Amino acid sequence: MNGTMVPSPAAGSQVGNALRRIAGDVRAVYRMGGRAAIAVPLLTAIAVLPEAAQHVVEIGLGMFESREAFRALANDPMRWAFGYAKLAGFWIAILGFARFHATGSLRRVPRVPPTMLMRVAIGIVLGFGIGVAFDRIDTAIGSPAISLLLAAFSFAIQMGLFLYIAAALTGDRAMTLRQSFTQYFPAAALLTLYAAIAFVPAQALHMANHRLALGQPMPIVWTVMAFDALWVGLFAALVGTALFVGARAPLTWRGWRDH
Repeated sequence: MNGTMVPSPAAGSQVGNALRRIAGDVRAVYRMGGRAAIAVPLLTAIAVLPEAAQHVVEIGLGMFESREAFRALANDPMRWAFGYAKLAGFWIAILGFARFHATGSLRRVPRVPPTMLMRVAIGIVLGFGIGVAFDRIDTAIGSPAISLLLAAFSFAIQMGLFLYIAAALTGDRAMTLRQSFTQYFPAAALLTLYAAIAFVPAQALHMANHRLALGQPMPIVWTVMAFDALWVGLFAALVGTALFVGARAPLTWRGWRDH
């Protein structure tokens, strides 16, 4: 014996099972999200139409004539007037897709019980308040090391609140605020991971579409921007599906539980 510790086969099997389950969830996010974007065109349109409207304004302003023009007009009031509507539509669609997966019916998506709406509101208010409080503490202290510590602590709190909000939104009446920070905190980390896996690649392509259109002839600009508007609809469907899948992933400190 040389004193080297060898992982037990049981531990290796548990890790393998966990990775397979996570991979299955990620596949479900993309499979279910893609299907939902086509099956529920009304929700998709809530994200697509404001995006398309902003693109029409951007093209009219001449934003895609060059990089310099895009930067100069990025903060144009007209662009941002449509931009706020675009952001609102995007997030409404995300929440709508999460609700659609939970309810199985488009008609039931807006029928949010008052108790559920209250839980979502509490989570959002707490998240915003904690974020503001940590920013002010960071500004007052002004230490890079403390800033890093505060950022990590704030992120952990936001993950727990994220799970609490997503669980309430998708109809999980059993999840409490305390459980989201204790028993089911690993599920909060998993939900954050799924949301990032859906969001980051989709956002990267969204930004690439804008870069691709810069300096191109108008037919190409219109084609790329039309594709981008449709892409944003799929983008919202993927992120909304990630919220649903993540909220239903019952991972605890002792492993997965039936949910």
